[in-house]
Amino acid sequence: MSGPMGVAVVGYGNAGRQHARALAGTPEAYVAAVVDADPRAAASARDAGLAVRGLEEALADDRVRAVAVCLPPGARAETAERAVAAGRHLLLEKPPARSADELDRLLARTAAGDVLAGVMFQHRFALPEPLRRPRPERFAGAVATLTVSRTRPDAHYRQAGWRSDPRDALGGVTAHLGVHYLDLACQLLGAPVSVTPLARDDAAPGIDAQLCGHVLFASGARLSVAITSRSPARIERLTVLGADAWVEMRSGTITGELAGTPVSGEARPAERLRAEVYSELARAVAGHAPLELAGAGRARPVMAILDGLLRGEAR
Repeated sequence: MSGPMGVAVVGYGNAGRQHARALAGTPEAYVAAVVDADPRAAASARDAGLAVRGLEEALADDRVRAVAVCLPPGARAETAERAVAAGRHLLLEKPPARSADELDRLLARTAAGDVLAGVMFQHRFALPEPLRRPRPERFAGAVATLTVSRTRPDAHYRQAGWRSDPRDALGGVTAHLGVHYLDLACQLLGAPVSVTPLARDDAAPGIDAQLCGHVLFASGARLSVAITSRSPARIERLTVLGADAWVEMRSGTITGELAGTPVSGEARPAERLRAEVYSELARAVAGHAPLELAGAGRARPVMAILDGLLRGEAR
């Protein structure tokens, strides 16, 4: 099919609305349908001028070439599998699955079904060009630190609904806010070989409000992690110090040096970065370019880190 890529946005909560706004700024794609059984969410979508459909109706619509799964992590797998069975490409909200194993199973299904799977880790698109292709050997033996502070009252994680249920939410501040910079660390440092949780405080059972840990990567790089929702500071900072290269990412701004060559990048609005995710997916669906930065396969390392930090299942 020619023309912009139609997208069915499944789940019209905060994430779904972010996806819809990103699509409004993406010439290559548009919202073909919103799927949400909650009457208030459906009414909100209609008020925004969007068509609301059931999932089966949306999957049967030839205009829908991709499905954006914006449900809570614990509710995504079934919807994603139904979309793949219908031959639709996927864009998964972060984190893309409940575990690395679940992501592996989904990626196997998309490969067998010859459909693409992307993930909304939009901060990857803030990386300067020299850092966009994985080269973990560049930071072999590096020491790195990750600090994320995003204020949320504990009540935010105790409210009725999916955020207080670890089966649906996967976790708290680490899985939903710290995960972006954890993913950036993986884009630079590669795959983890061991993950050690060091300290943790929960806002609700299984829902972390503060977490510290350590990650060892196959390259020999080591990452110290500190993530909290209990400080008034807003900090997102990843620092990687290697023998011949260093990089610091601070609230979207990037500075560094690779073998004596400076690298830098300016902070850009998250909505613009989300639109770039959709642009790359649309070009890949049209066959004009490969799916690279947005590829869900590149999320396997960060899912392994979440397994280790949140459940002690390092692999």
